Amino acid sequence: MNNIKSVGKVKEMKSTVEKINVRTVGKVAILIFPLFIGLSMASGQPIVPAIQTTLPDQTTLPVKNTTISAQPPLNKPVSQSVSQRAIVTSQTQIMSPPPINIISGYQSPMNTKEKQGVRLADEWKSNQALPTRGVDGSVLFLYGATLPSVVCAPLYACNLKLQSGETVTQIDVADNIRWKVTPSTYGNGSNTTTVLVIKPTDSGLQTDMTISTDRRMYVVKLLSRMTDWMPLVSFAYPEDVSAAWAAYYAKKKKQREETIIPSTGQNIAKLNFGFRMGGDDPLWKPTRIYTDGSKTYIQFPPAVRSDEAPALVVLGSGNKEQLVNYRMVGDAYVVDRVLQRAALISGVGGDQVRVTITRDGSVY
Repeated sequence: MNNIKSVGKVKEMKSTVEKINVRTVGKVAILIFPLFIGLSMASGQPIVPAIQTTLPDQTTLPVKNTTISAQPPLNKPVSQSVSQRAIVTSQTQIMSPPPINIISGYQSPMNTKEKQGVRLADEWKSNQALPTRGVDGSVLFLYGATLPSVVCAPLYACNLKLQSGETVTQIDVADNIRWKVTPSTYGNGSNTTTVLVIKPTDSGLQTDMTISTDRRMYVVKLLSRMTDWMPLVSFAYPEDVSAAWAAYYAKKKKQREETIIPSTGQNIAKLNFGFRMGGDDPLWKPTRIYTDGSKTYIQFPPAVRSDEAPALVVLGSGNKEQLVNYRMVGDAYVVDRVLQRAALISGVGGDQVRVTITRDGSVY
């Protein structure tokens, strides 16, 4: 009987000791936890305690960012490790977050037509139509020949000059976060010129820009580097070249009309127009009369019909009419002599129309 009581007291004392141990472990954990918080704040990196749990098979189980390690207790056999205890450790592993893929990287399939279109676009983009230097020092691209590229650098402003009088309606930059494009103008009235000021926020950037105006559309590649940059970029326009040639030919034509007689090709500077006309004023009255020193030319209006052309006679002394050799060349009579006095006569009797021609006293 006494033995039974002794055994009961032993079990009661063992239970009390275990309760005291559990309370002690809890108090130690409460005291250690603020220490981890202080170390984390001092190092600037989070220290996440890991829970190590003993399991019979000594396997390691990951729980979130914590590691649970199964080990048998040193003072108990493996068969007695059913009751597990948690030990707080200071070991931790800081894991970097996985990269975020903004673009899927998936390539959509293309048919034959689309492949041909991409090939033609690549040919245009890679066309080696090199820029030249403009009169204002700008990098001058021929509009439409290839994809123009503007190279900029951080803390520098690149200027893209458009055609004089051209008005921008819209600007679209593919990367409008890291590229800043603002418009500026100079000049007045029809000579106002728009300049786009381009600024990258970093080096190593590539994108493109679409510019819509009241005359045309631009597609420009933008490229940023550390120190390389283009202060001023402009365009040469094929229509400007065509207009310049058209103006050149128009000027030459006007000069020719002013200095060359179209029907004969004679240079007016080498002709003498010292003739005056008198008499009637018919529809066929000559527009001009001149001589080159050996022949006399009487030019008629273009609307004169051949059946309306008058007869030409030379007036001698006493206004005596004399026949003279002449021929019709284009819209003019060509007389094989220098006339002094002559008359152009149409009709007979009372319906006769007469225009007199008299050479001035100037000597050829």
